[in-house]
Amino acid sequence: MAEMKTTVPQPPPYKDNDGNEITSTGKWLAGLLIIFFTFFSAIYLIAHWPDRIPGPKDNTTSLYINKWFHVRLVDSIIDTAHLQKQVVNTVIDTAKVDRTKTDTAATKAATDVVKVASLPATTDDSLFIRLDGRKVYYKGSEDDLIHINTLLLLLVGVAGFLGNMIHISTSFTTFIGAGKFRKSWVLWYVVKPFTAAALAIAIYFVFRGGFLNMSDDSSNINIYGLMTISLLSGLFTDRATLKLKEIFDVLFRTNPKEERPDQLTNGAPKITGVTADPLEAGKPALITLTGEKLNEGNISITIENTPVDNPERKPDSISFNYTLPDALKDKESVTLSAKPDNAANARTFQLKIKQAAPPAEGE
Repeated sequence: MAEMKTTVPQPPPYKDNDGNEITSTGKWLAGLLIIFFTFFSAIYLIAHWPDRIPGPKDNTTSLYINKWFHVRLVDSIIDTAHLQKQVVNTVIDTAKVDRTKTDTAATKAATDVVKVASLPATTDDSLFIRLDGRKVYYKGSEDDLIHINTLLLLLVGVAGFLGNMIHISTSFTTFIGAGKFRKSWVLWYVVKPFTAAALAIAIYFVFRGGFLNMSDDSSNINIYGLMTISLLSGLFTDRATLKLKEIFDVLFRTNPKEERPDQLTNGAPKITGVTADPLEAGKPALITLTGEKLNEGNISITIENTPVDNPERKPDSISFNYTLPDALKDKESVTLSAKPDNAANARTFQLKIKQAAPPAEGE
């Protein structure tokens, strides 16, 4: 005989007193992680902010010192005092000056000493190295330098990350405060900042590629405008993605007649049926809607025009507990209505009500 497999009912997910599917420890841990990554990305952005961007006509290198809170252009750290040999100034001892000499002779001697002290000293060529084909003064190692293009990519990625952390902190606190946080969204909170950083870099390449009327020369970049766009692309990732889609559609527009047949489409949620035990007044009953893509979009569910709050949504089912009020216990059935936002009409189902047993004869 074939073995009979019994399915063990799954316990309902944990919910706190406010209806959130997260413990108090989880709230504090998530809050601390959000604060840490927000401040870390902000501090990283500040610590790697360059002292200046070389102008288009500046005969400078494109290398910076890669040091936290000291990202400076190599040409901007030249100290001419280190390029000269020490010159010992001669101090005039007026006591040794012959008082019998005329004032003109004393003045001439003092002037000669000043001229000797102010002569330009010879420079030490060992202090110079060749960077980007130019001979510049730099005493550090070349491994401590970073190119302006690499620096801009880092700043753009971190700015996109920071912008999305602002969005995540707002979203998390809003759902926690409203009592609607669901554990199925945890992965979204983890992945979203990194995709926002990648999106900011992608938009940066679009700018540098000239699709949005921007020069490919790093010296012509307005770094403040670039950081603003990167922050906003991380803060509004969905809108930034749609903007990239518009650019792609313009560049690679196709004829609708030439598109492939039977292409996949997202479609709308589809409700196919409902399962529920007969309802009984005063006792909660589990009601489950079945279908496809039921975790996408908004679906309005009502029973006798009374909205159902906080159902558990999965891709193939929507479950919730319903307690029949005493005012409806004498009816044979109640009407359940479910309507996705994009649907023209609502799906309706009749839920049977358990009728009370008739009294026995003689009672």
